[in-house]
Amino acid sequence: MVADEIELAWDDRDDFEDESAAENADDIQVAASDFEKLVIAPSDWTVSTIYDLIGRQLQLDPAYQRRNVWRQKAKSQFIESLLLGIPIPQILLASKAGQKNAFLVLDGKQRLTTIKEFIDGRSYDGRLFRLKDLRILKELEGKNWTDLQTVDDWADRLKNEPLRTTVLRGWDSESVLYEIFYRLNSGSVKLSPMELRMSLLPGDFLKFIISWTEEIGPIHRILSKRQPDARMSDVELAIRYLAFRDQQTQYAGDLKKFLDEFCNLKNSDFSVDPDQERYYRNLLGNMNAGIEAGVAEFGIKRFCRKYVDGTYESRFNRAVFDVLVGALSHADVRGWVEANLGEMEKLYQEICTQRPEFVKAVESTTKSPDATRKRFEIWYDAVRSLTGIHLNIPDIK
Repeated sequence: MVADEIELAWDDRDDFEDESAAENADDIQVAASDFEKLVIAPSDWTVSTIYDLIGRQLQLDPAYQRRNVWRQKAKSQFIESLLLGIPIPQILLASKAGQKNAFLVLDGKQRLTTIKEFIDGRSYDGRLFRLKDLRILKELEGKNWTDLQTVDDWADRLKNEPLRTTVLRGWDSESVLYEIFYRLNSGSVKLSPMELRMSLLPGDFLKFIISWTEEIGPIHRILSKRQPDARMSDVELAIRYLAFRDQQTQYAGDLKKFLDEFCNLKNSDFSVDPDQERYYRNLLGNMNAGIEAGVAEFGIKRFCRKYVDGTYESRFNRAVFDVLVGALSHADVRGWVEANLGEMEKLYQEICTQRPEFVKAVESTTKSPDATRKRFEIWYDAVRSLTGIHLNIPDIK
């Protein structure tokens, strides 16, 4: 195993989610001039040097690292590759802004984590790290780092193995790193920008959201996940729900910037106000309650799907999630829906059938603030007409 990959043990159907309202490369505002000051510094660091950097100048935050982990077989075969001297893809780092010798990991986090875990002796889950399912070095099967130090010179060979590493310096805009990140991960397995956001915007709010989504609940059920999502769809949905609910951050058609600004703001709030966690835990509880009410009203295979030509599409739709859960997260709306089962779904079908501008707004990308405002306005106004309950439209430019 010589390249990072995600091995999912649960639902991984590429056609399950409609990606039109997700974060994507179109959200990045970057120009050729932004790359002019970029300095690319290639170097060959040894495994020993890299290991010494991890935890000091090179941070691998366990708060989100556990989302994207290799299986033990992949880790073992990666270590085997190093011991055999097989060339592996380069590690790509970016210097942290204002910190000369501190780095972010753009590509290679699983490789670095595997090195740390093996030399430390334990995997992220606390289990003893023993090599398994080796293809060539059968004599090392079942051995750990301590064992390796007593078998010939295998430990020294691993520590002295060079790792091709490139460091990016001189970047002025985070958009440059996002652009590089997207290009690195534009293959068959699409990684969520949430992982990069964790490195760029570390803070207590983001760690709280990661921890909260570790507990399996309604948000995972509608995403058809039986475990926390490796692609962090659960994290993104929770953050975008809170961001649209918040009135301090305005959405202007750049979802990446909108979520970045919101996370930055809440990281700051969490650092000075111990009551913030209780407040946002309550909001997320309302979101989960809204999801449960929606599933009871629509059914699990119809909730948060587009309704077109008299039928529901099979793919989960984030834009529909925004408006339906945004409304149902309010206790008064949930109470009305529970007392009038079937009426909200009927309203939704009527809106989708009779208001083509609503369907168009749901189908639009996140680059259009007008479409985003339109879908909230149409649905929230329809809910007010049906229930008599007024809902505040998010702050959208």
